Amino acid sequence: MRVVLAFDKFKGTFTARQVCELVADGIRNRNPKIEIIHRPMADGGEGSAVLLAASLGMESLRVEVCDLLGKPAEANVFWQNARRLAVLESAEVLGNSRALATEEGLFQANTWGFGKLLQKAFPLRPQEIWLCIGGTLTVDAGWGIASAFGLSAYDVHGNRLKPCLDNMEKIDSFAKEELPEYVKKCKIIVLCDVNAPAAGPGVSLLSFLKQKGAKDSSIPIIEKRIQIFWNKLKQAFPYIPRLDEAFMGAGGGICIGLSAVFPNLKIEMGSKKIAKVIALAPSFSGSDLIVCGEGSLDDLTLYGKAVSTVSQLAMKSEQKLIGVFGKVTGNRSEFKNKLGLSDIITLLEEHQSGQTTNEIMRNSKIKLFNIGQDLAERISKKSSKGH
Repeated sequence: MRVVLAFDKFKGTFTARQVCELVADGIRNRNPKIEIIHRPMADGGEGSAVLLAASLGMESLRVEVCDLLGKPAEANVFWQNARRLAVLESAEVLGNSRALATEEGLFQANTWGFGKLLQKAFPLRPQEIWLCIGGTLTVDAGWGIASAFGLSAYDVHGNRLKPCLDNMEKIDSFAKEELPEYVKKCKIIVLCDVNAPAAGPGVSLLSFLKQKGAKDSSIPIIEKRIQIFWNKLKQAFPYIPRLDEAFMGAGGGICIGLSAVFPNLKIEMGSKKIAKVIALAPSFSGSDLIVCGEGSLDDLTLYGKAVSTVSQLAMKSEQKLIGVFGKVTGNRSEFKNKLGLSDIITLLEEHQSGQTTNEIMRNSKIKLFNIGQDLAERISKKSSKGH
């Protein structure tokens, strides 16, 4: 009897590893004979770099940078000397742990601090750098990170502009410094947490603005400013991708600015890269059940989040898959069908929405343990029927 636990984080409460451990405790309590394979997952957002570093045996180099509002911060450059590989994460300096999601902050925030973090990796002379992109409270279209690598924007009077949403309409021209050869030779791979464009119908950068602090009335203003920024940038750097191309909306449009300073940028779906690194698909072999989940199941889950990648691999190997989520927003039967889930289990019911964070965490711990016990029952019954 074998079960694979492939959870992503439950944002604001538990890391992916913690969720796996809590469910595993319940399984072991009910039936210690069940073999439990831990495969904590991530999608390029919060927790991705730590997960990759653990899987690849990387060392952590703690460096001083600044956050999305320019305040002093510390962050990790994960390094593997054998491969000359560095891994960095945007959420560490641009995410919820650094600031509150407010509209005022959104219009002033930028990705410059993440650019400084990337700069800190180059003295190691890496051959390859993986940038985990997602979980940011920024929407500067990568202007900040590009400015850290010599991209300057000026107004009609020749004044250099601070990178931020507030200043996008003031841009008259761009200038760019030449990068050192060792920087240009380094292969940069961006691992995005969502397969969303920056503009266009359906899920796009605009779909994430409210969770970053934007009011409904400001969304058209932000959309217009990003379009203006892209138009000006395209004039100076014709090779940058279109706004409606895949991944351009991830991390508040970080890849837009990045592509101006790193023309050979390679962009990938973060969850697929991480699944490959942790050998997720091979772990399914001989399993009776695969369990995945994250804090929220909604329409955005289908656009390359960890759960969608786990489900694709499970369907390919024709394995039974159950999803455990903090909450579900949308049509459960549709999600079950699209993700190939045999069952959806939720931690929170509607009447629990008024609980404090501590109460939610305490109750969720108990619920996850109980879910583990229930899963053990299902596996044991299936095994006894099989014999």
